Order: sequence, then C-alpha cells, then structure tokens
Amino acid sequence: MKGIVAYVIRRIIIGWFLFIGLLSLSFFLVSMLPGSPAKALLGEYATPEDIARLNETLGLDKPLLSRYFDYISNAMVGDFGNSFFTGRPVLDDLLVRVPNTLVYLVPGLLLALLLGVIFGSVAAYRYRRPADRAYTVGSSVLLAVPEFVLALLLIVAFFSVLGIAPAPVGMLSGSDAQPPSSTGSVVLDAPLAGYWGSFAAILSHAALPIVTVGVFFAAPVSKIVRTGMVQALASPQIEFARACGLRPLQLFRYAVVEIRGTIMTYFVIILASSISGAAIIESVFSWPGVGGWSLAGVLANDIPIIQGFVVIMGTASLAGYIVLDVATTLLDPRTRAQVSRIRITSRFLAKKG
Repeated sequence: MKGIVAYVIRRIIIGWFLFIGLLSLSFFLVSMLPGSPAKALLGEYATPEDIARLNETLGLDKPLLSRYFDYISNAMVGDFGNSFFTGRPVLDDLLVRVPNTLVYLVPGLLLALLLGVIFGSVAAYRYRRPADRAYTVGSSVLLAVPEFVLALLLIVAFFSVLGIAPAPVGMLSGSDAQPPSSTGSVVLDAPLAGYWGSFAAILSHAALPIVTVGVFFAAPVSKIVRTGMVQALASPQIEFARACGLRPLQLFRYAVVEIRGTIMTYFVIILASSISGAAIIESVFSWPGVGGWSLAGVLANDIPIIQGFVVIMGTASLAGYIVLDVATTLLDPRTRAQVSRIRITSRFLAKKG
C-alpha cells in the first residue's frame, strides 16, 4: 500500500512540473502569434503613438522574459490576466463558461463510451458475420462525416422535420425564464434559484449537442473496442473459459476486463480532443461555452483568452492522464506488483549503499 501511495505522490509531483511546462509553452507559443493586439483593438487607422501607448497600457512593451515571469507568478495564484477587449478577468470568464460546456460534453462522452462498447462488443462477438459487416459499413460512414455536418443533420432531422427538439439558439430560448445571476453561469444559477423549468429547458437544448458528441466519438471508440475484443475473445484464457462451459455474458465480462486499460486510455484521448473541438459544436448550436469563447479570442488575437484556454485544455488532459496512470496501476495487479518491486529494490539499494 505504501508503494502505491508513493507512486501517486510521484505522479502528482511530476504533474506539477508538467503544469509549469504547460504554462511556459502556452505563453511562448501564443507570444509568437503574428499580429498586434493593439492594432486589432484600435483599428487600421491607429497612429504609431496610439499603438505604443496601448502597448504600454497592456504591458506588451516589456521584454519577453519579464512578461513571462509576470505571467507565471500571476498564474500560480489563479490570475490569467484580463481580456484585452472586454477587460474582464479571464479566470472569471472560464469559471462561468466551463460549466456550460461540461453540461453537454460529459454526458456526450459517456454516451460515446456506452455506444462504442455496445456496438464494438456486438461486432466482435459476431466477427465476420452479417452484423459485423453492417457495423463496419456504418462506422466507416460515421468516421467520414465531420462533426459540424453531423450536428447540422441532427438539427434538420429533429428540429426542422420532426419538430421534437428545440431550436439551436443556445441554452435558453426567448420564452424561457432567465434565472437571477448568482454565479454567472446559467447552468448553476437555475437550480440554485429554484428555476427548475429553466433548468429543464437547458437540458432540453443540450440534447442535440449531447447526441452529436456521443455519435461522433462513438465510431472511433467502437473501433478500438472491436479490435481489442476480437483479440481478447480469441485469447487462450477466454478459450479455456469457453471450453469450461461459462456463459457468454461471463466471457464478455472477462474480455472487457482484459481491454479496459485500452478503453480508459482512449477515453482520455477523446476527452482532450473533444475539449479542443468544442468550438465547432458551440458555434453550430450558439452555445455559450468555453469553446466558442476561445474561438472568438483567437479571431480577435486576444492573448490572455488564448493562453487561458490552452492552459485549461492542457490541464484537463494532464489531469486525465494522471488519473489514468493511477487507475491503471490500481486496477492491474501486474503494474501494482511492479510498483511494489521498484519500492523494495530502491530500499534494498539504499541500505546497501
């Protein structure tokens, strides 16, 4: 147990240094972007004196290293600066918009995982039979469809034709009651103020974004599951279990356990990918989330917003990989034993030295 605790602490320490590296990378990469924020703010008719004055106000006239150390020291206390255009603190905008994105992204990814495991498992169980071939054709078509096209098709089908989904006008329509602002995020304000009708309207508007994310990522997840399950079902241990007369459900459970590490790793990968692709979904559905906010910041060359989004996206990926490392170690007896052996060997070498 001590070996596992030490392993988790080591991963957290490594994650902290990686976070510093992420902050540095986001600062230098964004600083290398072409264009001048001062020119973008003042317009094409701004004089050099006006641009120099605004650069001084924004702190952009300082040397690069001076700005870097200011950025790192401020980021350590949660200060990512203010937007050049709105003047609002970047952290405040992030705290308001991240819940708006999570309200459709988390259920969408869980839906993708559920659909991917079901369809991938069925295709593997019916390998090279008509069900598997039908799955191969369907998943190949889905993989070829871009995310925004899938979103538009769902809007046409469920809003325009069937009329069972609300219009893609954001989280609330004009007829829905706006809850009083306490946190700034409508997703949190509605249940806190007891506006359950507005909260239900938010979930209703989130249905199509959830389905879009779920269906879009279900295809690659199911491909990973199918490949892993085909190999697992043909492994000697599963063949032995089948020869012993175990029921198909038990065989399926053993096969899922064998590939769960692969599924967890791929889930973390699509988590990072879905956050970076949130701008597409939010543009199509007029959703006031972190993706659309960051896209507007990129188009306006708003450096603090771009840096804040890169840090949030990178931190989410980093946290996902740390959790994955720890979960894989705890779930797999082989890696648990390896961690314990490393600890015993280290103590032995320390005593010998």
